[in-house]
Amino acid sequence: MPPNRYNTMTGTPGPFQIINNRLLPDGKPAVSSTPITPPRRRYSCENYETCLDLACSLNWDSFTCRGCSGKINKALLWQAHQARKSDLIARKICSIPAIQMLKQKPVEEKGCTAPATLLMVKS
Repeated sequence: MPPNRYNTMTGTPGPFQIINNRLLPDGKPAVSSTPITPPRRRYSCENYETCLDLACSLNWDSFTCRGCSGKINKALLWQAHQARKSDLIARKICSIPAIQMLKQKPVEEKGCTAPATLLMVKS
C-alpha cells in the first residue's frame, strides 16, 4: 500500500486565511465581474473539517490549504476557542478540538518549585 501523501507534506500547520485586500479609492472592497478562482483545498486531508470549523469560528471569508503541512496550527486553535466565547452561532455550529492542559513534574529553578504546564491538542 502506498504511503499517505499527507503524512509526508512539507510546510507549516494551517489553515491559512485568504484576504482580499483590493480596495477602491473610496476605501470600499473592489467587486469584480470575473469569476473568482477557488482557493486550493485538500478535501481528503484528515483535518479538512477541523480547518472549516476554524475558519468559521474565526469568521474568515475563505481559507486555503496551500503550503499547509496537514497539521492544525495550535495558535489558530487557541484563537478559535477565544472567538467562540463571544459568538453564540459559532459555538453551536463549529466543532473544534479541545485544548488540554497537561501538567508535568515540577521544575526546580534556584530552589523554587513551580508546576510547568503545556498546551496540548487532543487528537
